[in-house]
Amino acid sequence: MKVIDAKSLAPWVEHALRLSDLAEEGSFLMASDGRVKICLPREMKADLTKCMGQRIAILRTDTDYRMRILDTGAVDAGGEQ
Repeated sequence: MKVIDAKSLAPWVEHALRLSDLAEEGSFLMASDGRVKICLPREMKADLTKCMGQRIAILRTDTDYRMRILDTGAVDAGGEQ
């Protein structure tokens, strides 16, 4: 994946995807669902790595990026679905 092929989020734009691939290039991180690639800060790598295979949404704000998990079948604190 190359940065030039990745979509950059404008402030207050959110993008949802089922995270299937992460790749680093320079100071950027590319997240992909196999069709769309999103360019993100490398600092998000640890959090995104934990979400591989899950449907997530990433929101860019004026100052940072926010991530949320959209899968409805997530495991609760007791370990049950």
